[in-house]
Amino acid sequence: MPRAKFSRKMQGSVAGVFGDKMDVDWHIISFETLRGLGRPGEPPSDEVMGKYCMVEVDPGFPNRVQTGDFIVAGRNFGYGHDHDGSCKAILGAGVPAVICESSNGNFIRNSVHHGLPIVEVPGITKMVKEGDKLELDLEAGTVKNLTNEEEMHFSPYPDFLLKMIESKGLYAQLEKQLKG
Repeated sequence: MPRAKFSRKMQGSVAGVFGDKMDVDWHIISFETLRGLGRPGEPPSDEVMGKYCMVEVDPGFPNRVQTGDFIVAGRNFGYGHDHDGSCKAILGAGVPAVICESSNGNFIRNSVHHGLPIVEVPGITKMVKEGDKLELDLEAGTVKNLTNEEEMHFSPYPDFLLKMIESKGLYAQLEKQLKG
């Protein structure tokens, strides 16, 4: 699935609402699955990993998610080891942002470094259900449920992080600066 185009203000459907404590090496994409993908010395592409995103908790997720859809989750989304396969799998599934009650600092850092915003909005799982249409504004710090017209607020992303995410993450941004 193609990577979603980043925008500071984006709209999409909720592809899945997940619970608390989604581990990077089990729930988002299992470490065992990652070990079996790709070739020795050549990591799998984000798109290949995206085919296995969230299958441990929802086997139909990769078939249901569409480019531009959001993942919504409960508390402590992305906990566990400091591995970046999970955020790359989410991007590979075409998801442009994760909206959760709370997350893990390592997961947030890895995700932003790869160009995936993680937005913490306490109470979000009570405001949305699968299939709802959302509008996420990272600059204004708002998430609007266009289906039921509810709105919630979060700390807006600062401009330097927005620029980093627009560049598809820190690694892409640094590569561009080095070539420039």
